[in-house]
Amino acid sequence: MPSVRGDLLHKLGRYEEARAAFEAAAALADNRREHDLLKRRVAEAAGAPAVQRPL
Repeated sequence: MPSVRGDLLHKLGRYEEARAAFEAAAALADNRREHDLLKRRVAEAAGAPAVQRPL
């Protein structure tokens, strides 16, 4: 579930929240391949450009 949340947040441009969700998903991963994929998503979200949203 956290990986789906991370994906949706990333698509919405909410990169810091997406990064946290991908971190949570990686911690729950059952196998190394899934864990590595989620850690790559963490890095992508962390490196995404900051977007200023209107208040």
